[in-house]
Amino acid sequence: MSAHLRRMAARLWPDSLFRRLAIILFAGLLAAHLLSFGLVALNVFSPSNEQSDDYFMRSVATEVAILDRVKPEERPAWLDRFAKPAYRYVLKGGGEAHEPLRPRGKVFLAALRAELGAGHDVNYVYLDPPERSKRGMLIRLEDGSPVTIEYRAPRRVSSPWLPAALAVQLCLLAFFTWVAVKLATRPLARLERAANNLGSDLRGELLPEDGPKEVARAATAFNAMQRRIAEQAVERIQILAGISRRLQNPITRMRLRADFLGESDAKEKLQGDLQEMQTLVKQGLALARGRDEVSKQRCQTDLHALIDSLVCDYSDAGKSLRFAGERGVTILTHPQALRRIMINLIDNGLKFGEDVEVAIDAQRSNGITITVSDRGPGIPDEHLKSVFLPFYRVEASRSRETGGTGLGLAIAQQLASALRGTLTLANRNGGGLEARLEFSN
Repeated sequence: MSAHLRRMAARLWPDSLFRRLAIILFAGLLAAHLLSFGLVALNVFSPSNEQSDDYFMRSVATEVAILDRVKPEERPAWLDRFAKPAYRYVLKGGGEAHEPLRPRGKVFLAALRAELGAGHDVNYVYLDPPERSKRGMLIRLEDGSPVTIEYRAPRRVSSPWLPAALAVQLCLLAFFTWVAVKLATRPLARLERAANNLGSDLRGELLPEDGPKEVARAATAFNAMQRRIAEQAVERIQILAGISRRLQNPITRMRLRADFLGESDAKEKLQGDLQEMQTLVKQGLALARGRDEVSKQRCQTDLHALIDSLVCDYSDAGKSLRFAGERGVTILTHPQALRRIMINLIDNGLKFGEDVEVAIDAQRSNGITITVSDRGPGIPDEHLKSVFLPFYRVEASRSRETGGTGLGLAIAQQLASALRGTLTLANRNGGGLEARLEFSN
């Protein structure tokens, strides 16, 4: 049962820090407000027993003294004047005697008898036996006439503006709770925006290092972390670019020396290995320079013209692929980076599939989508995200004969992210793979 209650409480408990803090703070303030109001009401509407008893005894003694002095026929008119919200006088006797009194009741009755003086007898009675729900007090006047004090529930008359005042106070509590929680969680929201706005070079706008000390220290630590990450990323990219450049010269010399070998199977294998190394070096340089290329000035680019020129280049090289897309579609982008993405995607389609088609969909109101689809073996679903990692290979779809360095999709993903686009892969019905490059408006 306890586990069920915990699961239910977990479902009801809000999942945002803002709501949790608001509920806790408002509940605490509301409890303190109700407690203070209750104490004030108790003090105002419930005077102490001693004061109440003393006031009652003095009032009854005065009123009984008046009834003793006036004529019996004038007493009914005086009873209306003596009526109180808590009790009234009735000129009649009777009733069932009260059960034995508690110590406090005995003390009160003795004090009232002393206040009334000699010649007056006072006793508690039940006015509605056998229910015994209505209680009263029977007093004998000096002439022996009975007078009964009937108790009735006092009416609490509160000010008409009290509910409105309570509602205003609750609204003020809710408003200031919202303001306090908003101020407390604003630095977290600002930190989230700063983290999401990090560019492809891992650099973004620095957080202002002001405000409360805790917030300022957190902002300073975040800015320092951002600078360290960006510097380390730049350093690694520079190392990769340097190694790739240094490898080009020895590879070129090895290819020249291989040309002096006689025609043999060993020469052909050596040339293949060198070509694969040359491709790997070029892809490494492209990966290292990808962010630098995108950081250059962007411009409005005719998307149809850019892809159509690519398709024509492949057609001139004897590659078969189709292109479908409306004319006049432009996009603010870096054309060389976008061209590199399309080359990598088209190369993958041509290497590992057939019937390659490139299409542009600009009919949607929320952006532009470029698709590169083919009919081939596709990629197992569990590898669709992993293929974007550098040097990751899916053995079922890649082999030495098809080539590939394992960097093509990694470069395409890197450039797509730098262009504020989204690159995804999905298997097609009937076989094949579809790459979707989406740009939001």
